[in-house]
Amino acid sequence: NTTGEVKALAGGLIAITALCMPVVSFLHSCYFTLRSGGKTGITFLFDSGFMSVVNLPLAYVLSRFTSLPLLALFGLCQTTELLKAGLGYYLLRRGSWAQNLVK
Repeated sequence: NTTGEVKALAGGLIAITALCMPVVSFLHSCYFTLRSGGKTGITFLFDSGFMSVVNLPLAYVLSRFTSLPLLALFGLCQTTELLKAGLGYYLLRRGSWAQNLVK
C-alpha cells in the first residue's frame, strides 16, 4: 500500500545497489583476506574510518549544496566503494597483509 513514486524510488535504489554489487563483493573479499592475515587495524579503517572521512562528508556536501535527486546522490555515494576496492586491492598486492601469528 504505497504510491507509485515510492515504488519507483525503491526500484531505483535496488538497481543502483545491484550495479554496485560486483565491486562490493570484491571489496569484501579483500577486506576479509586482510582481516584473516592479522591486519585488523586496516579493516577497522575500512569499516568506520572510510565512512566517517569520505562517505558522510560527501553525502552531506552533495545533499546540502547541490540539487541532485536522491537516486543520483545515492549513486555518487556508492561510487566511493571503487576507491575502497582499489585501496584493498593495492594492500593485497603489496603482500604485507600476511603476518606470522605464531612467533
